[in-house]
Amino acid sequence: MSQSEHTGNGHHGHGHGHSHHHHPTNLAERALWVALILNGVYLIVELVVGLLSNSLALLSDAGHMATDVAALGLALVAQRLVRAKSGPSFTFGLRRVPVLGAFGNALSLIIIAFIILWEASGRIQDPPPVMALPVLVAGFIGLLVNLISAWYLHKSSDKSLNIRGAMLHLLADALGSVGAITAAVVIMLTGWTPIDTIISAMIAVLLLSSTWPLLRDTTKVLLQSAPVALDIDELKKVICENALVIETHDLHVWQIDEGQVVLTGMLATEEQDLGKLEQASREIKTHIKEKFKITHTTFEWCSRDGATRGVCNLT
Repeated sequence: MSQSEHTGNGHHGHGHGHSHHHHPTNLAERALWVALILNGVYLIVELVVGLLSNSLALLSDAGHMATDVAALGLALVAQRLVRAKSGPSFTFGLRRVPVLGAFGNALSLIIIAFIILWEASGRIQDPPPVMALPVLVAGFIGLLVNLISAWYLHKSSDKSLNIRGAMLHLLADALGSVGAITAAVVIMLTGWTPIDTIISAMIAVLLLSSTWPLLRDTTKVLLQSAPVALDIDELKKVICENALVIETHDLHVWQIDEGQVVLTGMLATEEQDLGKLEQASREIKTHIKEKFKITHTTFEWCSRDGATRGVCNLT
C-alpha cells in the first residue's frame, strides 16, 4: 500500500476522533461558564457571611469555593486549549493541558484540606461562638449553587480528567455546604458550638480521601504511565497471535489524556511482502481496538536482526 494511503487512513481516523469529542467539549465549556459565574457570585456572599458569623464550617466551605472559582477558570482555559490544532512543536496539539488542569485542581484541594485541619486543631480547644442562622441560610444557597453547577457538568457527558477535577471541586463544596447546614442546625437546637469545628475536620478528611485518586491518575498520565486497567502482557499476547509476528520490541503505551491511549512498537517478522505486512497490521489493530479500546497505533516491522520492513501508522 502506498504512503499516501497510509497518510489518508491516519487522517481519517484523526478526523473521526475530533468529531466524536467536539459536541461534549462544547457542552462542557458552556457548563464550566455557568458553574464559574454561579460560584464566583456565591463566593463573595459566603465569605462575608462566614466572617460575620464566625463559622469555621462556612469559612472552610468558602475556602473550597475560592479554589473552585480558580479551578473552574483553569478548567475552562484548559477546555478551550484542548481544541488547539497540532503543530511542529505540539504534535498532539494541547490535549495534555486538561490533565495539567486536573492535576492543579487535585493539588489545590489537598492543600485546602490540610489548611482546614490545621485551623480545626486550633479551634477545637477553644470553640468560638457561631451565629447559626446566617450559616444555615448560606449553607442552603451554597448547596443549591454547587448541585446546579455539578448537574450542568454532568449533562455535558465529558469524562475527561479535567472535567472530573472540576466536578470533584463542586461536589466537595456541596459536601461542605451540607456540613455547614448540619453544624448550624445542631447549634440552633443545642447550642453546642464545637460541632462546627468537628464537621469541618470530617469534611477535610473526606476531601483528602476523594481527591487522592484524581491526583494519582493525573500524575500517572503526566509520567506517561500505561493505563492502570491495561494488561501489557495480555496486549503483547494479542499482538503475537498474528501468524506474521515473531516477537515484539520497544512496545510503548501511554495516555495523552483520559481516553486517548497511544501505542507504538516494533514487530519482528520473517515476511518481506509489504502488502501482507500491511494486512497483518490492520488485523492486529482491529483486535487491539476491540479488546483494549486503543485506536492510535503505530507499528514498525523489522526482521529478527533489526532491519526495517516498513512503518504502518494506524490512527
